[in-house]
Amino acid sequence: MVGNVRRSHALLFALLAGCGFQSVAGQDGALVDDGGLPLDGTMPPGDFGPPNGSCRPMPVDCLDPTPANVIEVPSETDVMTAFMTAKANDTIQIKGVQLGAGWRVPPFVTLHGCGGAQIVGSIGFAGSGGTIEGFEVPGSIVANLTGSYIVRYNKFTAGGPAGAAVSARSIDALVSATVTAIVDSNWFEGRASGVEADTEYDTMTHTVDIQVRNNIFTGVAAPFVVSEGGLVGKITPLVENNTFYMFDKAILLSSIDSGTTVTSGNLFVSGNRAIDSSNPAFEVRYSFTFMVTTPAPIAPLTGAFADGDPAFVDAANGDFRLLPASAALDRIPSSTPMPASDYFGCPRPVAYLGGDALGDVGAIEAQR
Repeated sequence: MVGNVRRSHALLFALLAGCGFQSVAGQDGALVDDGGLPLDGTMPPGDFGPPNGSCRPMPVDCLDPTPANVIEVPSETDVMTAFMTAKANDTIQIKGVQLGAGWRVPPFVTLHGCGGAQIVGSIGFAGSGGTIEGFEVPGSIVANLTGSYIVRYNKFTAGGPAGAAVSARSIDALVSATVTAIVDSNWFEGRASGVEADTEYDTMTHTVDIQVRNNIFTGVAAPFVVSEGGLVGKITPLVENNTFYMFDKAILLSSIDSGTTVTSGNLFVSGNRAIDSSNPAFEVRYSFTFMVTTPAPIAPLTGAFADGDPAFVDAANGDFRLLPASAALDRIPSSTPMPASDYFGCPRPVAYLGGDALGDVGAIEAQR
């Protein structure tokens, strides 16, 4: 069994070795596609449901389109009109169609995908706030303006543009940007790079504050890449309660010298390195590795990895729930900061093995 897993690793890494981890193309000079194309039915459905049916469904359901603040495409209007007329606190619901490259979510609008809606190119945000949720995404999502952005409940798959599936970055030489991003409860599979945070240049302001939590990364060579470039570049990452499965370097920290990266409650299974950093300015809290060649080549500033079998229900078929024998169950004290819900939207922490409510390691909290 171990030999088979290692051979699978070797094949995965060989296939992805030449991909590189560059920035995604898109908002920085992207051309606008026509969008609104009918689905061709070639993408996987992304139908990984919650364990008991009582939490948030994945993929998310369609909203009731009758309220005035919900604009549905294509039943009510076309994509261009929806993007031009949406106001702050509106929701644009994309039902069962594709968005191509170049679209930018209007300021403080939620872009809600359902019914198999897809993002097949690179899209971003037009203002200082916005949310993208509920899509199948062979494409990519970029946040590169000053503001606060949420990317949640999406399924990122292979087949789109090169580069990261989600990019939070400040890399424009002539424009300052302070980017705040939350990447929450997404599914990533078969990508060379999952999430990136990137800064460049030596003048003006270039900062990224990013939270990566409750995500599942499976078969992603580099799930989270942080590259703090430039004299003024500053990135503050918080990485908590993610499940990383079949990877090369799960968390790659490059040239981080402005602060400490906090990682907590993460589960690393079957890969080369859990955290690869150029310096020890990172913390490891309540995190497990299993069948990882080198958890970290440099010891963390504080904390250490525990080792134990997560006993997934069926990882080979995408079921990363924890069996009762899992070493990851009930490991995080309730006093420790952690997301209030898990990947499925179910409550966290839950008293599973005993009377005290303790958090599980990884993206999915076992439910009673």
